[in-house]
Amino acid sequence: MKCPPAATRFNPLRLSLAIFILLAGVSSPVHAGPVVPPPGMAYVPEGYFQMGSASGADDEKPAHYVYTSAYFIDKYEVSNAQYKEFMKATGHPPPKFWEDERFNPPDFPAVGVSWHDAMAYARWKGRRLPTEAEWEKAARGKDGRLFPWGNQWDPGAQPFLANVFGKKDRYPLTAPVKSFEPGASPYGVLNMAGNVAEWCLDWYDPDYYLASPEINPEGPSGPPALNMKAVRGGSWVNGPDNARTFKRYRNDPNVKNNVYGFRTVLPAR
Repeated sequence: MKCPPAATRFNPLRLSLAIFILLAGVSSPVHAGPVVPPPGMAYVPEGYFQMGSASGADDEKPAHYVYTSAYFIDKYEVSNAQYKEFMKATGHPPPKFWEDERFNPPDFPAVGVSWHDAMAYARWKGRRLPTEAEWEKAARGKDGRLFPWGNQWDPGAQPFLANVFGKKDRYPLTAPVKSFEPGASPYGVLNMAGNVAEWCLDWYDPDYYLASPEINPEGPSGPPALNMKAVRGGSWVNGPDNARTFKRYRNDPNVKNNVYGFRTVLPAR
């Protein structure tokens, strides 16, 4: 009795493969088009990016790859006008410099807020503060750049790219949150270098990168010995080296000064 030709023989491996492909096609999500962020926010897709630095300060080492889920992040630092809406709706007390005309124009960033104040605002919006990983990814993209716009500071650039120490950028103190659009990050987020440094969700640990998770790191699980929260971005009192995308800062979560502000994130579900 002759066996059927090879092409017509029953092949369980091929059948299993066909079933897998069919099921994969059925279960794969259908993308209707580009993701539309909420007003005033930018979309950061899921994926890996390079975090940290091989040649920076000890707490910035080592350079390593981190995966984040997709999320939305405020394109601008939270402004005084936005913070005023929060105070009006909740009765939350005003920031420390609320009556200081140098810092209180409506379109300037809200300063004089503690980490707790920033978290209260974020919760009111149904959001939270960004993790260090989310903040850094939104600032530098996937190519490991040193500054949101690239790898060169270019102090002679016109128009100016960031608000740091000095008056050459036209702002001796803070600047409006929608300033310096040419210095936007790869995801269109402004003022990730300079203007105000920004509170992050994480507790700060100088050795965290040595053992941090690869996927969605959120900082130490509890207050480490320093009992400080992470701060990112540099500010109007810093020079270019301290406004690099991977530069890490920290401070007591109760601190309120005219250097720190914040922005919020919303996970993309």
